[in-house]
Amino acid sequence: MELANWLSSLAENRWPILPGTAVKVRQMMSQHPDQIAFSDLSNLTLSDPFLLLDLLRVVGASKALQRSEATPTVEQMLMMLGLEAVNTRYRNIPILEVSRGKLDEDVLDALGDWLGRSRIAAFTIKGWLAMLDDYKVEDCFLAALVYNLPACLYLIYRNRVPHGPLLQEVSDVFKTEYPKLLEHFIQKMPLPSGLLANLGTGPGNRRKQLLKLAIATANGVDQGWWRSQWNVGIEAAAKLIGCSPEEAHKVVQQAILQIARNPRATGYTYSARAYMYLEGPFPSLVKQNPVSTLSGAEQLDVALRESIRHFANDLKLERIFFLRYDQPTHTLRLRYQVGLDDHDPIRKLAVSLEPGSFFNLLASKPQSFHAPAATRAQLARKYEDPFFGHLGDSAFACMSVFTGHTLAGVFFVDNFRSNKPIDDDTYQRFKETVARVSQIAL
Repeated sequence: MELANWLSSLAENRWPILPGTAVKVRQMMSQHPDQIAFSDLSNLTLSDPFLLLDLLRVVGASKALQRSEATPTVEQMLMMLGLEAVNTRYRNIPILEVSRGKLDEDVLDALGDWLGRSRIAAFTIKGWLAMLDDYKVEDCFLAALVYNLPACLYLIYRNRVPHGPLLQEVSDVFKTEYPKLLEHFIQKMPLPSGLLANLGTGPGNRRKQLLKLAIATANGVDQGWWRSQWNVGIEAAAKLIGCSPEEAHKVVQQAILQIARNPRATGYTYSARAYMYLEGPFPSLVKQNPVSTLSGAEQLDVALRESIRHFANDLKLERIFFLRYDQPTHTLRLRYQVGLDDHDPIRKLAVSLEPGSFFNLLASKPQSFHAPAATRAQLARKYEDPFFGHLGDSAFACMSVFTGHTLAGVFFVDNFRSNKPIDDDTYQRFKETVARVSQIAL
């Protein structure tokens, strides 16, 4: 589809808000007008970028606003319209609903996730600017909330969750870089033209640079806080602010937790779960961090299970073993697995750690090994280990897991069914995840 045609179809329709927001809207609008404060309406509008979009479209059509490079605050927009007009409009806004052929449940979850990331970006830029003693932040706050909206509307339009990065798919489909697509979106809806001062592709300044970094940081939170590529943006922001990376990181952390504690949808909690790298619903983690109350062995089990989930779901590895170190027999025995047949002999195999064996060398210290298919065959001939005899011919990667100076076991992964190689990026992500397991279990 042509970008212009798609944007025209977006501009012709009124777009729905999250179900959780709709409940709050009905509650507020049912009050006596004297009890409704514009400040409360403003906070409600900012809590759901889709509700903000609905308001921005009303005021964006104003010729005065289109001529001005300034963007009024949300509270000012609401006052411009008046309480009666806002009440009428908000009462009639459509609601996102899961239904066959219209919106799948996993798409609604993804929408919550991406709208939540927008909120994280907004609170991150607010915090970073406050560190510069800049408290007139609502223009950047609104811009952060608007940034992901075209991608979210694309999710609704396609009604499926993409396999790859969402913003990249949107760019690829319309053959337009996302920032340029966003410019067209603002102009076509239309939204207040003042948004282009922060979201347009024109010359930048420090505030615009920080906004860009805040958005990239929030959108990439699922990469893992320990990965260097995610921290690059925070380090760059710290230099612009003149603070330490730890101080800049703390602002992001607080934003992630704030959004998870006040969710408009389940997806608002997903960034916190990804950031904390833990299983289970986030609300229980807010009251008390369960990992801090677990024993070292329990913490290790939590980290192992989450890592296996990551390897299977995110890295798409087909077979995953965690071989636990059994101290009495000085062997490795299967503890967790994905992709193993019910009667596979590896389930009961005791992997030798005798001196000179492959796994004795691997488990002697924290280290990893990446073996292409040809190397796997050489290892089988060299070490004559029964474990290799049960593996097949595919490439593999493995890495030892230590808690302090104590061996906990070994992770082993391969693509046994498809025989696909493990590329360098997947291997690097595998290593980083296993290293994280050791850190958690300390």
